[in-house]
Amino acid sequence: MNERKLSFTDERYWDDKVASNTKLFHEADRLEGEAYELIKDDRSPQAWARFTAAKAKADATRAAAFDDWQRLKRLMAGEEVT
Repeated sequence: MNERKLSFTDERYWDDKVASNTKLFHEADRLEGEAYELIKDDRSPQAWARFTAAKAKADATRAAAFDDWQRLKRLMAGEEVT
């Protein structure tokens, strides 16, 4: 198999990075949907506690996806990323 190294100037490199970031956003959406399912038919304190934990996980995943997207945008613009 002939593999080539990807570089910052390689369009496929950016496609892969954006696709990976998109997966993070989709995962956040999935986790959020699961969180809301927890309280769909059960409004007990235990259900709310499970919802709160699940929603926090979804929010953290979305924040990580957003941070990654901002980093990618800076890289694509040629800005230095620390």
